[in-house]
Amino acid sequence: MPSESASISTGPARPIVSNGNPATIDMPTQRQRREIPHSAEYGETYHIGTCYDEDTLKTWDTDDLRDKPYLAHVKALSRTWRPLRHLADFMQVGTSPLHWRYLHFPENQTELKDRRAKTNVTYIEYKPLKDSQPVPVTIDSADKLKTTLAALSHDPPGAPPLRLFIVEDLSTEVIEQLGSRFDVDPLFFREQIEDNVWYNIRDPWAIAPSLTASTKQRSWFRLRNMRLRYHKTGISYENGRQEVNKWNILRRPDNDNNHWAHKDEVQRDAQGDVLKDNKGNLIGKSVVSIMRTRTTIWIGKDKQCGDGIVGIVLVDPTMEEGKPLWHDRTNWLPTTSMGQGAPPLPTSDRSWYKDIVRTTAAFPWFEAELVHEIGPQVLAYPTLYTVCAEWLIVCDYVKTRVSQIEWEVELPEVFREKEKNDLRSKSELIADSLKRLHTWRRHIPVFRDMVTEALQQALPAAARLTSVSAATEPKAFEDIRPDFDRILDNIKELQDRIDRLTAIVTSEINIEDTKQSIEDNHNLARLTWLATIFIPLSFVSAFFSMNESVSALKYTYGWFFLTAIPFTGICLAVAQLAGGGAWGRKTMGKEIKKQGSSFYSKVKFK
Repeated sequence: MPSESASISTGPARPIVSNGNPATIDMPTQRQRREIPHSAEYGETYHIGTCYDEDTLKTWDTDDLRDKPYLAHVKALSRTWRPLRHLADFMQVGTSPLHWRYLHFPENQTELKDRRAKTNVTYIEYKPLKDSQPVPVTIDSADKLKTTLAALSHDPPGAPPLRLFIVEDLSTEVIEQLGSRFDVDPLFFREQIEDNVWYNIRDPWAIAPSLTASTKQRSWFRLRNMRLRYHKTGISYENGRQEVNKWNILRRPDNDNNHWAHKDEVQRDAQGDVLKDNKGNLIGKSVVSIMRTRTTIWIGKDKQCGDGIVGIVLVDPTMEEGKPLWHDRTNWLPTTSMGQGAPPLPTSDRSWYKDIVRTTAAFPWFEAELVHEIGPQVLAYPTLYTVCAEWLIVCDYVKTRVSQIEWEVELPEVFREKEKNDLRSKSELIADSLKRLHTWRRHIPVFRDMVTEALQQALPAAARLTSVSAATEPKAFEDIRPDFDRILDNIKELQDRIDRLTAIVTSEINIEDTKQSIEDNHNLARLTWLATIFIPLSFVSAFFSMNESVSALKYTYGWFFLTAIPFTGICLAVAQLAGGGAWGRKTMGKEIKKQGSSFYSKVKFK
């Protein structure tokens, strides 16, 4: 491990200082299972400061930047470009600053150094010869990356080189070496380290939207999409969340809360009940996790090698826990012929990073290699195709869940959960469907923004950065644009469908509640009649109980029934007449005709 990777934290830790006054941080004790940032268990996230603490000195800050020219450049720019302050914190910590509450412990210094030096890069160089096949080179350490970058050269009489670096996750060393070697825009790395749909008003990692005019001048662009993962149990899902928490970039898989007991997998105990943890939470149900993903591409010139074109692709790691949904995204590579033999077996765990490397090495996909000259488009094509294929899986999955909810609304009793003692009413079953529907009401607008951004910003930027001449720019990437248009149409259709279904489900709940209210009113009416019967009986009983002569009780019983029964009949007749029954309406029909319906209404409600 290079010594410079640990030089950032060799000095003593400095207290946070705000406005000249030292401030303390309430650091938790070390735990084996760490809380995930931005979760309810993590708690306060502003122990690293807020966006208004501009002059705050952090415990991880360092002034020794002799071997860190790119970090020095980022810190200098952060005075004017405020969002770069968070990138400087990321580079000094080695990961998201929210992990510092655990990484500052002495027993975690080894992990801290490993995070700062983490390197997983694939280097591909395309030679001008048509019969030469590019060979991907795996770089798994910071020393190898430094050696590879130092060995890059160019023979002036030859054509400028075309090189590509595909990076999984980010670290201090990767950002420092790639950024300083190719003079990369720091906002390129800043865009990749976190993913947020919205920000709280004090978040120090907040970044304002960029002007469209500004994005057209950049040498990089981003692609955002969603990725799905199937987990057989809730335990597998929780293990996956802890696994993602070990990445340097900050990502979070969320439970889509759309488990469908009619067909989805359920793990049960010996008694047939769904498995539960010590807190009573159901952990035996299968989970489909959904996670926001970013892929950022920089395309620029290598000034040290004859202005050769260089591409850097930043991709997210892939969770090992769980399995890809269905058969994963489609393989758009053409099938091999019988004469070519069987293709190599794919890896058991599909990796986002390895798939992009594999498809990049196999380019061109649809033309013969000898008649197709590889151009700068190879730097963006594999990523665009992979993201597009993943979006198609997401659209199909949402369509499946929405269709299941529609069936539940139509036939709730058929799709009742397969659990013992499920005594929920129809309205409660439909309310559960509405709760699951709200998940997609929240996600679909985000999906739409992501695909719209790809169409309006990513594709034009990719065409501009990879086109050899202005004449070929409008035609670049036109073959993949229809697929993105189709995805956007699918998302719009799903949004309209969800809005209509929400209105239907809400009305169904109201109808069921109305039916329940009517039934409750009938039961209340029966109780009212029962009370009406006993009122005269109680009155007569109380009246005759004033007689203290025991010998006269036989006459009391006789007079009781002789008086109570007619009196009860008279009370029932008056109640029927005043309550507006059929006999009452018939009896008072003449009065209604003479005095109008308002008279009957007054009698009825008095």
